[in-house]
Amino acid sequence: MKYLVTGHQVIPGAGHTDQVNYLRAAKAWVKRHKEAGQLEAVYSFTDGGGVFIMNVSSHEELMKLLLTFPLSPLTQWSVRPMIDFVESADIIINTLKNFA
Repeated sequence: MKYLVTGHQVIPGAGHTDQVNYLRAAKAWVKRHKEAGQLEAVYSFTDGGGVFIMNVSSHEELMKLLLTFPLSPLTQWSVRPMIDFVESADIIINTLKNFA
């Protein structure tokens, strides 16, 4: 299952040293989960926060994974499930063709 996950830090780190440590840990987390195939894409927004495209087997796995992100206790998440465009289009076409 694929998810578009956006997040932004809503609680600041205690100071610059803490923020650097959080970001170093976050970089290692991203690398590890990209290598495992759970993260397909990771980007930061220029004004703070960022976006993941995640590929996991369930909502529960997604929740567990997000809770392990080093900045998670400081982050507000928004999660949107995604479906392949062609599959989505076919579902809509097949549903609506009887009404067209």
